[in-house]
Amino acid sequence: MLLISLKSLVFWLQRPDKIQYRVRYWIWEKLHPDQPWLCQGTVEFCKNHLSTSMSMLEFGSGRSSAWFSQRVSKLTSIEHDTDWYKLVKRNLEKKNIANVNLRLIPLDHPLSEPEKEFYDQCPGYVAVLDEFEDESLDFIIIDGHYRTTCARKCLNKIKSGGYLLIDDTNLWNSLAALNIPQDWSIVNQSTNGIKTAIVWQKPLKS
Repeated sequence: MLLISLKSLVFWLQRPDKIQYRVRYWIWEKLHPDQPWLCQGTVEFCKNHLSTSMSMLEFGSGRSSAWFSQRVSKLTSIEHDTDWYKLVKRNLEKKNIANVNLRLIPLDHPLSEPEKEFYDQCPGYVAVLDEFEDESLDFIIIDGHYRTTCARKCLNKIKSGGYLLIDDTNLWNSLAALNIPQDWSIVNQSTNGIKTAIVWQKPLKS
């Protein structure tokens, strides 16, 4: 724990211009303990656009899983970390949440290994998308591992008029790497001064 704290301290001392934003977000997290670890504007968008008729897929579980479960019909949440999976599972059980299919799918590569541009064999974490019919999901959230690969592979699974939310889009030098079609509209772009999240909407069929 001390090592983690020292690493965190060094990280923020090297970025003094970001400290004020981190403090503000820390306060917001404490005041909203049940809300997802997303930008405030992103959370508000979800509040206004989710409905209990929707089917959602989430890459990267957390306290968001319980929050989203209250706003959609069914949520499938993919997690790669065993300890974190157990923690989220206990929380869902404690709250008697039954509409979340929490899946533990380990990574096929070391956590420290950067994501590759392409994989000869699709990682199992991403290949879970093959279990869903095309245009069967209303909302997909990418906030876990293999983010670029997830984004590229998930597009056909989203319904006409559905949404794709990608957190930490500031990680990419260019969003062109995600291969999101130009006719998909950016309907929300939010930042908290530390990170940025974007929501795209798939065009309605004519």
